[in-house]
Amino acid sequence: MGDRGPQKRGREVGRMGAEDPSTDRPNRLSGYDAIVVGGGLTGAAIARDLALRGVSVLLLEKGDWGGGASSWTLHGGPRSLEVDWDAAQLARQETAHIAAAAPHLVRRSAMLVPVLTGERLPALPGSVPHMRVPGGEARRLEPGLSPHVTDALVLEEWSVDPHRLAWANVLDAVRSGADAHNHARVEGLLREGARVTGVRYQAPDGSRVEARARAVVNAAGPWAPQVAALAGIDVPLRLARAVQVVFDRQLSGLAISAEAVDGGEVVLLPHGGVTLLGSADTDHYGDPEAPEALPDDVDYLVQAVEQVFPSVRDHRPVRAAASVRAALFQWSTPAGDLPRRFEVMDHERRDRVPGLFTAAGGTLPLYRLVGERTADAVCGRLGVRAAGTTAGRPLPGAAGVAPPARELSRDHGIPALAAARLLGRHGSEATEVLQDARRGRLVCRCEALTEAELVHAARQEQVRTLADAFRRVGLAAGPCGGAACVERAAEVLGRELGWSLSQRRDACRDYQTSAWPGRAPVLDRWGWAQEELAYGARRGWPVGL
Repeated sequence: MGDRGPQKRGREVGRMGAEDPSTDRPNRLSGYDAIVVGGGLTGAAIARDLALRGVSVLLLEKGDWGGGASSWTLHGGPRSLEVDWDAAQLARQETAHIAAAAPHLVRRSAMLVPVLTGERLPALPGSVPHMRVPGGEARRLEPGLSPHVTDALVLEEWSVDPHRLAWANVLDAVRSGADAHNHARVEGLLREGARVTGVRYQAPDGSRVEARARAVVNAAGPWAPQVAALAGIDVPLRLARAVQVVFDRQLSGLAISAEAVDGGEVVLLPHGGVTLLGSADTDHYGDPEAPEALPDDVDYLVQAVEQVFPSVRDHRPVRAAASVRAALFQWSTPAGDLPRRFEVMDHERRDRVPGLFTAAGGTLPLYRLVGERTADAVCGRLGVRAAGTTAGRPLPGAAGVAPPARELSRDHGIPALAAARLLGRHGSEATEVLQDARRGRLVCRCEALTEAELVHAARQEQVRTLADAFRRVGLAAGPCGGAACVERAAEVLGRELGWSLSQRRDACRDYQTSAWPGRAPVLDRWGWAQEELAYGARRGWPVGL
């Protein structure tokens, strides 16, 4: 989901053209201290940590920031404690850092772990805060629970929007001196003998660029083996495809953990105005670029949670999201139980290839710690003695005091829902987005997205496509799936990015085509009828569907 605005802060990260960091400051092709390949949460955290230590950094992402995110949960259910106790304990410690650094992006809730007649509650160690309640009390907490629920555990859970969290880390890195480019695909590594001395990448404008550095960090997630192979190095990872089903409203005020038919854990998770149900994990052997969600995945997830929360069948999901998680390789382990631990590889020590590092494995709540440990390793080689400071540093939007949504709505003449959404993405910097006179015009009514915020996303937050806007500011994330807003959004973005009329039409068609694999698996017969009407109004289906 995504956003952008008119007022510049520090080193601006903006659109292609005069406000892009590749052109509004001196080009450092003469060399960086470090280049980070991969702009997911891990890569963004590494770049931020290095920049805060005074290291000159270039961060490159082939798609969009956090585009491959596979999870929204910070703790997870009881199964995470069984799979990897040490990583689960670290995750709980790191959740406190995330909540303090970005309170506007996280949501705290209780998690119910209900069991049915004849089942036993999972045993939890005393070090994990929890409470056991009988079935009647559990149904008072959540009336939608099955009458067959006999007992339940109540745990603490936290969730976070990984796309906004990734962007916040990128933004803080840039404000601390880093250069960052999305839609910049690394095509090769530069070498001097065995040493890696930089990268060759395709810039957002299509040009080929060579950038040199004293250290290159491979933080490409599922693509890390491919990046390492450019240096002739084998980095064995095990890829798991994760599928989540997204509902456009809160189905419950609580997170609910359920057991699937194969014994896997499924979690129904409210976050802001949506509910996520996931995940269905299977080994992935194809291209990490295009994981596919199938109707069987949706049935698997809904069937699991339906056993304890039957009312899930009363709601229609709006999409299914498939992503690929990269875990450290482990044989004879189900995909859902792969280890959560991480490893920082210094390839000079491991493979006699100086100048290259790889950060692999880990989970969402461990992202900051992975960034810190990787930065420690890089700085050790660079001779930088500065210590990491990210554990106690707020992310953009958390440094000041955010006004209440009602006050923001009244003072700027925007709907209360638009104010709440804005605060949930920008925190204390929300008022800066609303300096634009277009703040009162809505682009997306489902998500209460204002034209001012979309303009801000294009100018300040490297939104270059409609899909970027989906991640950064929630464009088309509601029940219409873009049917009522993508054309208008293309007009707004087109004015900012200099698109011609045909480019705006192409942008709409590209978005519809890319969104379709997530829409098709969740459609029932009424959903198919809605899609036919929506696409018919646009004079035909997008090419490729």
